Amino acid sequence: MINRIRTLNKDVFFRSYAVYFTGSMIVAVLNYVFYPVLGRLLSPSDFGDLQALISLITQFSLILGAFSVIAVNITANTENPLERDAIIAELQKITFWIIGIVFVFLLLSITKLKLFFNFSSIYPLIGLVILLPTSAFAVFRNAYLQGSGRFKELSLAGIISSLGRLVFAIVFILLGLRVFGATLGIIISNIFVLIYLFYQTKNSLRLGLNTNMHTLEKGSVIKELKYGVLVFFATGLVTLFYTSDILIVKHYFNSVEAGLYSGISAIAKILFFAVGPVATVLFSSLKIKQTFKENLSAFKKSLLITFIVGGVGIFMFSVFNDMIVSLMIGSKYASFAHFLPKAGLMMLLTAIVNIFIFYFLALRRFFLIVVSLAGASFLWFILLQGHADINTILNNLILSLIIIIISLTTAYAKDYFHHNTRS
Repeated sequence: MINRIRTLNKDVFFRSYAVYFTGSMIVAVLNYVFYPVLGRLLSPSDFGDLQALISLITQFSLILGAFSVIAVNITANTENPLERDAIIAELQKITFWIIGIVFVFLLLSITKLKLFFNFSSIYPLIGLVILLPTSAFAVFRNAYLQGSGRFKELSLAGIISSLGRLVFAIVFILLGLRVFGATLGIIISNIFVLIYLFYQTKNSLRLGLNTNMHTLEKGSVIKELKYGVLVFFATGLVTLFYTSDILIVKHYFNSVEAGLYSGISAIAKILFFAVGPVATVLFSSLKIKQTFKENLSAFKKSLLITFIVGGVGIFMFSVFNDMIVSLMIGSKYASFAHFLPKAGLMMLLTAIVNIFIFYFLALRRFFLIVVSLAGASFLWFILLQGHADINTILNNLILSLIIIIISLTTAYAKDYFHHNTRS
């Protein structure tokens, strides 16, 4: 047993995971202090608005997420720092143009979005408009820390973000600003994170105007943009399932019911956040030049951790759902506690899909575009057939995730048998 522990201590993957997992758990604790505290300070209706805002931020940040994954992959696989910086600098310029277009679209669509998602005020959507450009400045530096394996600094960035939004949101809400105050807290915390990331990367990542573009190989940026399309669709699939439950309920149900379910969904996301660091470390550990066996080892470890952490979480949610909901977010949400096990299962399945997605993304497997489009289309179709109650919505989400996992497992099995046959 002692020898086994020593082996784990020497394992780079487990050491990296331990560092990032510790930081992520601190972030998760701060995130889930954020939800119960604000759940008590705000009415269920206001809390539902806040949760819907966070889901929309995640949805509209898909483009940033795609470019982030590209930057991580470039950092992990490009040995020449000048070439790395030149490619990332070009991608950053393209990102700013795209975010500018999205910015204008949001400004023109604020009223329609407010009505579609039944927001009680326009302030959360104004916050969304402001947050996207500020996030665009931070995304590449955050990705660089991840791709270069600097998980301590990456974890601290997450802690600054979570602690900042918690403290500022509480202060502004207590000053009587309600949802606007919570939104303002998120914006200010993003600014602090941006300052921190610039400080941590100023000497190692140069993305300014003086970046040497002559170091770029012909077509290298186009190649990464093609990869970005893959990343966009693949990570979009995960984001869709991670955020869609709240947005669907917010659209089809009244503000009180949507607010109460938002509290349950916030707790269920603990499982996704707990397993999230696994995918982050996995993506940084996989390399195209490594052997299939080396990449397979990291993938197996990721699944092992996911099933252990997820299994414990589902057990807790199933046996102690009433107590967990009352303790974490307040007794006023207890009437919806029976949704917690199923919402937790949905988040765990989403986390498993995320592991597969990042495995195939690291290896640049373009079949993920087909899987993503098919998965999103099936979810859209099945939800149109049944959305009369929250239980039906959760069942449809879970069924869609199971089908996607089966398709990804089949693709992985083909790779496995192909390499075994060759060897």
